[in-house]
Formats: sequence, C-alpha cells, structure tokens
Amino acid sequence: MRIPMPRRRWVVVVAVLLLVAVMTVRFLDRPNPIDFYRVIDAQTIGLETSAGPGSWTRVTSVVETSSSVTVVVSTIEISFGPGAGVRSFVEATAKLNSPLGDRTVVDGSSGQTLRLAPSPWPPQLGPQKTP
Repeated sequence: MRIPMPRRRWVVVVAVLLLVAVMTVRFLDRPNPIDFYRVIDAQTIGLETSAGPGSWTRVTSVVETSSSVTVVVSTIEISFGPGAGVRSFVEATAKLNSPLGDRTVVDGSSGQTLRLAPSPWPPQLGPQKTP
C-alpha cells in the first residue's frame, strides 16, 4: 500500500519539526553549578542551585563511591523579555542508594567539593525577631 503524495509530505514535515524540537531541547539542556547541599534524611540530599523563571531543573546524574557522591544538576532554561536575568534558589533532590554518612558531595559539572548549606535552611532574610 502506498501513501498518497500530499500525506507523505505532511509526514516528512512533522518528522522534521519533531527533530528540530528535540535538538533545541538538547541544546538548551546544560549542567548547572551547585552552590551547596543539605541533608534531608540519611539517603536524600537537597542540592541548591540557581535558575531563572520558567526553567526546568533536575538531577541528571548520581555516582556513588565509598568516599564520595558525585552529582550533576541540569537545567533547561528559556527566558525572554524583562526579568530574564533574574535568578532564584532552586532545590533538586537526589536519592542515594546507601546512607551519605561521612562521604563528600562533589559537583559533577565542576569537580568542586560542595559545602553543607547554612543552618537553618532556608536562610532568614531581613531583621530577626528575638523572643
């Protein structure tokens, strides 16, 4: 059975548009530097990074060894117009296979050892009230 010529053209157009969309998303997906981490529970860590409005931030790689945990956080960010340069803290969580314990946490995109988040988290902004 042959597909009529006009339908075949539409199939080619849709396939090309789909390929362009996939390539655009892959081009915009970049590793994001991690500022610090916090321990949520024995096997879960929160990774603090910054991203703009409308971005999609997630953990893309977790590699565990006996002495370290290497994590990569990636972001797809599309920002236009006013406020495009505004960034805010975003937390991505990583579930570990074994408890973190005394292992170091490493940013996989830069190779830097991460520091523990300031306590309490989130940091309190502005003047503090004392009881």
